[in-house]
Amino acid sequence: MRFRFTKAGLRELKTEKSREWFYDDQVHSLACMVTKAGAKSFYVSKLYRGKKHQIRIGSVEDIPILKARQIAVEILGQLLAGKMPASRREAVRQEEITLAEAAEEYFKYADAHRRPVTVAKYRSQWKSYIAPWAGKRRLADFRRLDVRNFHLQLGADIGQVTANRVIALIRAIYNRTIREHELELLNPAISITAFRERSRTRRLQHGEIRAFFEALAAEANQDIRDFILLLLYTGARKSNLLAMRWKDLDLNVGTWVVPAEQAKSGVEIPIALAGTVCEILRARQSQPQNEFVFPGRYGRGHLKEPKIGWDRIRNRAGLQDLRMHDLRRSLASYQLDTGAPLEVIQKTLGHENRTTTEVYARMALDPVRQSLEKAVQAIQRHASRLD
Repeated sequence: MRFRFTKAGLRELKTEKSREWFYDDQVHSLACMVTKAGAKSFYVSKLYRGKKHQIRIGSVEDIPILKARQIAVEILGQLLAGKMPASRREAVRQEEITLAEAAEEYFKYADAHRRPVTVAKYRSQWKSYIAPWAGKRRLADFRRLDVRNFHLQLGADIGQVTANRVIALIRAIYNRTIREHELELLNPAISITAFRERSRTRRLQHGEIRAFFEALAAEANQDIRDFILLLLYTGARKSNLLAMRWKDLDLNVGTWVVPAEQAKSGVEIPIALAGTVCEILRARQSQPQNEFVFPGRYGRGHLKEPKIGWDRIRNRAGLQDLRMHDLRRSLASYQLDTGAPLEVIQKTLGHENRTTTEVYARMALDPVRQSLEKAVQAIQRHASRLD
């Protein structure tokens, strides 16, 4: 569509397409590119050495129409003289951006707008799966078929849920880079059909408890033994337990406060601790002190990933399909088995947000603790076959 650009006319421009081009009737090569989201930018649209180029001038909000026409005429003069305008050289450079460069830019953005644990997960997915696949290839080098095949391969190799999350990260990286640099690229991760995700229901069954505790007792590494026991007896998320600090614990009262920056909900979570948990923690207090309950190697930071120790325990117990997160579900299941109401279980697992529970938080911890005591005792009875 071509018309004489005016402020009112440009203000009225809209499109249902991802982007649409409109042309000035006064300077024919001056164009306005409009996106479905409502962004509007001035461009020079011109054939240059047999190829059509769109050279960005700037945002319609920032540049008056008369100024845009003047800049367009200057760019046309440069093209006629056989010179590539500086703005176009920058656009060419942007088209050379690699997926790795785009990812690093995205992570810097995420550092400022996402929780640290979320960014850490993004970086882990990038390092483990995307980086080896992407190599040094440019954003423009990937096609939808490439991403679809990568998704299918990940689903077969590492699991369908993780494959879905990896493709979602690639899609987010592309979306932000295309938007920030106004690149003329299609996102190859759009419209990739996600694998159907089914809620996992695995828990420690009554008949498996004894073998599990025997395998746990045979574990030589005390840190791993304590960590797995606390996973089961608190129902905590692995990442929260790994980062547990002594300053966040009150063993006299039997509470643990997960800091807001570590919580999935973004607000601190008060967690009740059963007596058995407090006994395990007091025993660990007798060891050389570190700010973390589970310090890392040589006292640096906290324990990172107990996967090797976990594999030893579950293989020894013959429970190869059991995951660490299943222990969280197991505690909740035992709470249900012992008559705990759903509200108490939600409080145990930290699913409620603070705005709806802060008035009752202190009172709510008492029934949570009572329910935990019953659940832990039930687990121990099955482990020793006393029932």
